[in-house]
Amino acid sequence: MSLTRKVAFNTIVQIIGKVVTTLISLVLVAALTRYLGVSGYGEFTTIFAYLAFFGVLADFGFFWILVREIANPEADMDKAVSNILTLRTVVGVAVFALGYLISLFIPQYSAIRTGIGIAGFSMLFLALNSTYIGVFQNKLRMDKAAITDVTGRIIILGITLYLINQNYGLNMILWAYSVGNIINLLFSAWLGRVYVNFRPAFDWTYWKKVTIQALPMAIVLVLNLIYFRVDTLMLSLLKSSTDVGIYGPPYKVLEMILLLPAMFMGNVFPIIARYVHTKDDRLHLAIQKSFDFLLMLAMPIALLVIFAANPIIRIVAGHDFVVAQTVPNVFGLAATSVLALQILIIAVAFSFISIIFNYLVIALGKQAKLIWPNILFVIFNIGMNLILIPRFSYIGAAVVTVMTEFLVLVFTWWIAKKSMELKLNWKIVWQVGLAGLVMALTLFLLSPWINWIIICVIASALYLAILWVLKVINKEMINSIFRKGQI
Repeated sequence: MSLTRKVAFNTIVQIIGKVVTTLISLVLVAALTRYLGVSGYGEFTTIFAYLAFFGVLADFGFFWILVREIANPEADMDKAVSNILTLRTVVGVAVFALGYLISLFIPQYSAIRTGIGIAGFSMLFLALNSTYIGVFQNKLRMDKAAITDVTGRIIILGITLYLINQNYGLNMILWAYSVGNIINLLFSAWLGRVYVNFRPAFDWTYWKKVTIQALPMAIVLVLNLIYFRVDTLMLSLLKSSTDVGIYGPPYKVLEMILLLPAMFMGNVFPIIARYVHTKDDRLHLAIQKSFDFLLMLAMPIALLVIFAANPIIRIVAGHDFVVAQTVPNVFGLAATSVLALQILIIAVAFSFISIIFNYLVIALGKQAKLIWPNILFVIFNIGMNLILIPRFSYIGAAVVTVMTEFLVLVFTWWIAKKSMELKLNWKIVWQVGLAGLVMALTLFLLSPWINWIIICVIASALYLAILWVLKVINKEMINSIFRKGQI
């Protein structure tokens, strides 16, 4: 099977898996928002937003170092995986324990400290599981990762629904995540045994080498998460749990949508890394194809979410989140979760493209060049949030997210261009823009007359038709997935 077909197979399998896990997550969010209420869901959101910072520290960039290491055809996979998984276990235990200890000194978190400890335990196993995901990515067998992920989510959903039915509190519900993530890890280890023979390994020389290589990536990941998630923490410290609760559902939708580019680039990354190792000229073609695909995907998703934000929030979180607001209307628009989602989706569109340049810089081994720009992003994000959150709360946080993601797109493209002779054909930008304009007009003009679901289908079909007429999508592109060839 050609690399193009393998990538297509892995992407399709992951899409199916992510559709299933996303549906499960939506059911979970719907159940939790309705059971916990706006304030209670705010506490739930705060717990995981807080622990996300320590999750990145626990990862320390080891995942990307592992993927890049085993992309080398001469790599010793058993040695790499055994040492990195052992190292991640030691680091993970220490980091999540530190996270719990720090929470003891934050007065605003007094009511959720126990929950932080429980959720930290579950996130440790989630972090360890990503080691096996790296192996599955390398072998282009993401179907196995999808199976384990779906299994873990089903277990979490089942236990959560049972606990809700029995009227248990938030802390007991958080234990469901621990059980599901432990089973996820064990299942991944069982499926991954055919590729790697894991044994606890303490090769200090190798640990030192990997840690030094991972340090720039760890700094970048921490900084990246700060500007991506600090708004939720700042809301929890500067505003009420109700504000965090209103912001939670749209941010959850944002995270789900961002799985798409991450999933796609996760499949492409091992190939790009291999082309970098072997100095293969097809590297430029792989980047161009990735750029074209993600740009074509970002436009309709952004437009559809802006148009259907109200029913999306109503379905995901319930009626209370459609009407709840703690700040006055903005330009005549109700400052609810709906408006927050419409603003945040613009940031998502920028992220679809910037992720390509981020992954490329990592594949080139130039991740250290991302440190200073990310420091700039953090300073800008925190500074603007300190200005806007006190006055506009979650709406201000959403606006700052958009501005920050635009800066990320500009700087990551510039760094990628400086790191290699990056050649992109920009013609597709105006083609996708024209198709998007037709789609937006269709959504606007038909909205008073037709059901929103039917309108979305019609507008999406028109978008694809315009791209076909402009020859952005053609038979050659479709056939390349099924015929022999390379990406």
